[in-house]
Amino acid sequence: MVIAAIIMHRQRALVRAFERAGANSAAQARTAEELGLKTGMAWHHLVGHAVLRCPGEGRYFLDEANWRRLRRRRRVIALAVISGLLVLLALIVLLTVRAG
Repeated sequence: MVIAAIIMHRQRALVRAFERAGANSAAQARTAEELGLKTGMAWHHLVGHAVLRCPGEGRYFLDEANWRRLRRRRRVIALAVISGLLVLLALIVLLTVRAG
């Protein structure tokens, strides 16, 4: 869980770097070196989800729609997990009260 939080933090930092550079289209694409970024796990995850897109020559740009889509999907998953845990907790409490 901690590792996931670290990766998401790094992904947000990568996205902010592309936003600051205005690299949000193929014409404005930049290399990681131009932005002073390292290509690690967070980078490759964003590339895999097409949040960072490569029009060629090692240059990338931010696909803002895909970034929003990824963030929305994460929120839905988090809400589903929390809801499931609350249901499980309610069942445990209910069974404990009935047994006691």
